[in-house]
Amino acid sequence: MKKIIMISFAIFIAACTQTPQNPNFEKNVELAKKWFETFTSENFEGVSNFMAADVEWRSCFYGAPLMDKNATLEYMKGWHDAMENIKYTPDNYLPGVDPDTGQLNGSVRTYGTWTGTNTASGKNFEVYMYHYFTFNDEGKIIDSGDFGYATGLMLAVAPDAAE
Repeated sequence: MKKIIMISFAIFIAACTQTPQNPNFEKNVELAKKWFETFTSENFEGVSNFMAADVEWRSCFYGAPLMDKNATLEYMKGWHDAMENIKYTPDNYLPGVDPDTGQLNGSVRTYGTWTGTNTASGKNFEVYMYHYFTFNDEGKIIDSGDFGYATGLMLAVAPDAAE
């Protein structure tokens, strides 16, 4: 009987123990929120200042390669030029893990909805996306990416073909 009580107690303690959060996570959530605010205000210089010189960014477009800072800034400018009144409404901000160790590393993941209007067509859009951000000790983005159906979005809001 003692053994059963000890085993039950050990299971109870294990069930109550939570993995401790990375101490940088909350600070990095605030940085991610500030990045979205800066991006949606179309503050191009501010967006650039968020990125480390050696940032690597994964685009949400089909077949797009991993981008360096210059390519990422062109990508961001493309979104700014193509869309107006852009807004990101997050569903959540979640902790990320180191892909090699599986340990919480302070990175931030978020799912949410982008809305706005295509500049050329005037068509409104709404698209659900996933984003991740890894920050260095200086608060700069060193690794990030976007996932969603960007190609479908661009096709959906493109100007109608002339008849």
